[in-house]
Amino acid sequence: MMIERARGALLPALSILLLACWLGGGVTVDDTGIDEGLQLLALPVLLLAAWLLLADGASRWVQAGIAVALLILLVPAVQLLPIPQGLWLLPPARQALAADLMAAGVQVNPHWSLTPAATERGLWALLPALASFLAACALEPRQRRTLLQVVLALVLFNVAFAFFQAGLPPDSALRLYQDFSNGFGGLLVNTNHQATACIIGMVLALGLAAEARLRELRGELPPHHHWRYLGLAVFLLLVVPLSTSRAGMVIVLPALAVALVMTGLLQLRKILRRRRLVVVALGALVMAVIGIRAGIGWMEVDALEELRHTMATAALAIGKTEAPLGSGVGSFVPAFEQAAPLSLKLPQYVNHAHNEYAQWWMTSGWLGMLALAAVVGLLLAVGGRLQRSEGRQAVLAAACWVALMAVLAHSWVDYPLRTLTLMATCGALAGVMLAATGEARKREPQFPAALENASPGG
Repeated sequence: MMIERARGALLPALSILLLACWLGGGVTVDDTGIDEGLQLLALPVLLLAAWLLLADGASRWVQAGIAVALLILLVPAVQLLPIPQGLWLLPPARQALAADLMAAGVQVNPHWSLTPAATERGLWALLPALASFLAACALEPRQRRTLLQVVLALVLFNVAFAFFQAGLPPDSALRLYQDFSNGFGGLLVNTNHQATACIIGMVLALGLAAEARLRELRGELPPHHHWRYLGLAVFLLLVVPLSTSRAGMVIVLPALAVALVMTGLLQLRKILRRRRLVVVALGALVMAVIGIRAGIGWMEVDALEELRHTMATAALAIGKTEAPLGSGVGSFVPAFEQAAPLSLKLPQYVNHAHNEYAQWWMTSGWLGMLALAAVVGLLLAVGGRLQRSEGRQAVLAAACWVALMAVLAHSWVDYPLRTLTLMATCGALAGVMLAATGEARKREPQFPAALENASPGG
């Protein structure tokens, strides 16, 4: 059957796409020749996934996710449309721009976006992430675990490559990025994004460990198999400081704690019934609070001494002058240069606002905020559903949920989703999360008398 062959080909095709995105999508430039190749590679995966979803149907969670994804795509698509002159002049910043253009004798061809060509490139840049998302949504339950193992393997490969790169002399021809040292980034030019990747890998390893433990209880795996994943999680936790990302250090401990609880590796009810475990948990909580406070102190140093806080503040202010339309997806560099304060008139150009929410607000306007609200609302709904779910699919969905929340938290001070590598990876994780949530079984209520005899892992 052709449909069966398509189902069998989907996971390898998605894995190849993710591998290609990791090998070629780690730069932070908005558009490169490699990006165009990755977009073309995503097309057959996208079509195959769409065909399978239409043939097999989708849960309401997957349908909601597809609706949100289409809303995100709608933002740059609508910004390509021509609009009346009166609507184009609605943002205050454009009124000043129109006066300058008139003085220079330049005629305005009004579009929603100030840079339609860049916005079109931004639209095509979403293809790998969209293809990864739809393909992950269309995977069969047994294939979802394999996909998370593939993502974990890619993260570990990048860490190994980072160790290799860090050991090379500064002038070595084997260095991937010759123009500057990317430190411990590996395939990722920005070491902050390496921290994000390691946090994703750590959380996925915890989810795979919890899922393996459930399989052990059913006799499907030998005892203690899940400890292999726990070891990988500890390894990736220890690697995060090597990235020198202060935001990563702030995020990794809360992500670890939330992942342990949501995947069922730590069960709060059992901990509260044992005094020793309560003491250990309180000690770990104190250490986590100390670590988070130290990380917040580092972030405050950033706010005072580094430019990223100033950039984000300026982007928010510029966004107000570009509202309600926004300057256009992909227009950040020229729009920011035009309206930035004198303190940010630097010899080198500012490529990003170092705050994804500020940049999204500035470039996408009110429509972009609507899309962002839809994303947050869907994630909150999934989180609430997972609190009432159990089983292997719930565990995998919970791991993906925590990983995505960690990426969104890091986006407050950086731009991890501006790289095709992490954008496509997060698209795949979102697909697994929604598909697994739709099939997760509802947790059965446990009465106090039954709690004492409850088996670990549910």
